[in-house]
Amino acid sequence: MKISYLKYLSIILVMLSPLFSCNSQEEAKTIPTLSISGNENIESGGGICTIQVTATTGWKAHVESGASSWLQIKETGNDFMTVFVAPNPTRVSRTAQITVKLEKFDKSGVFRIVQKGKNADSVSDDPIALGYTLRSSMQGTPALMDKDYSQIHSHMKQYGWDYSEHPNSSDLDHNDGIHCVNIYDETLKQHVFKFMIHVNPFLDGDRGKLEDRQRNEMKSQTSGSWYKMNGNWDERQWLEWKFKIPKGFRPSTSFCHIHQLKAQEGNNGAPIITITLRGNNDGTNRRVQVIHTGDISSTNKGTVVDNISMEEFEDEWVQVQEEVHYAHNGFFRIKITRIRDNKVLIDYSTDNIDMWRKGATNIRNKFGIYRSYGKTLSDPDDRPSNGIKDESLFLGDFYIYEKNTNPNPQPHD
Repeated sequence: MKISYLKYLSIILVMLSPLFSCNSQEEAKTIPTLSISGNENIESGGGICTIQVTATTGWKAHVESGASSWLQIKETGNDFMTVFVAPNPTRVSRTAQITVKLEKFDKSGVFRIVQKGKNADSVSDDPIALGYTLRSSMQGTPALMDKDYSQIHSHMKQYGWDYSEHPNSSDLDHNDGIHCVNIYDETLKQHVFKFMIHVNPFLDGDRGKLEDRQRNEMKSQTSGSWYKMNGNWDERQWLEWKFKIPKGFRPSTSFCHIHQLKAQEGNNGAPIITITLRGNNDGTNRRVQVIHTGDISSTNKGTVVDNISMEEFEDEWVQVQEEVHYAHNGFFRIKITRIRDNKVLIDYSTDNIDMWRKGATNIRNKFGIYRSYGKTLSDPDDRPSNGIKDESLFLGDFYIYEKNTNPNPQPHD
């Protein structure tokens, strides 16, 4: 029996209809989803916060126009954005919203940031209230997860710092080891840098030299375009950053600096200021020091802070605030506060202190681990004699403020 063409076509359509129906159901299942989460409560001092974004498609975010002066999106990835929140100079809290909109769907979400006003008694610790201007700030970022030292260096250079003084910088050093990584810290709710240095079985050196010390440091850049990152003659700077010393860190009777203010030019041998970890070679009497060295021996103040037990610092994030007037009769203050309980561990200040170096243009800020072997090595298989071991140091949340800016920095005696 012959089947007509139209009847034959209708039979085929009936047979294919479940497939069309299935496809329609699959399309119906593509329901746009958007989830935004993060720490919405920001302290008056501001900082960087990371906001997680979970979406079925691409998305874009923008800050409401009225808040663009103090709230800025610094970076976005597939599932995150990092936001910079400027310090709040008033005692009144402020709020702003960030709108996230899906690119392929008519769907959006809002994340609201609430920043506290500063406390009435915190004016002396607020650089903005004291007339300083923010010059640069830097944090870790999700984009650096699993990246190597060269990409960390590139990231830092965008903000005026660099990561160039480490064992990976020379073929004569432990250049295939890992000495700095970017990780997420649950306490700070942001990405930070973990610096690592080694003794056994691999011995790290000082940029290719295996002599009497080892170095793994980041520092401010000193090219003309980045003078604002450094102390220039007669300027005032306010530096802030955070660090964490892991439990069991073992310094020695020799030097172990985790921070330096150091001249780039001129009389650039000894640093002007260091935060130094010190202890006996048997692991006892571990303490934190602040040391000053003048331009000449008669202006040295030496160890100005001593005998602050390292146990107060171990496995704890601390906030450092450092205020400097760069002159031979300058000013220096350092305050270190433990974040967990707001306990002030160090608060030292002095005026008429020599904070300059003859012939210098820039006083750099440096962070990391720079320490002595305790002796000069006799051969490549020799090892330090002062009890030091593999260590790490966590660093993050860097800010540099400035006032009384030198408009044309030049070498100065």
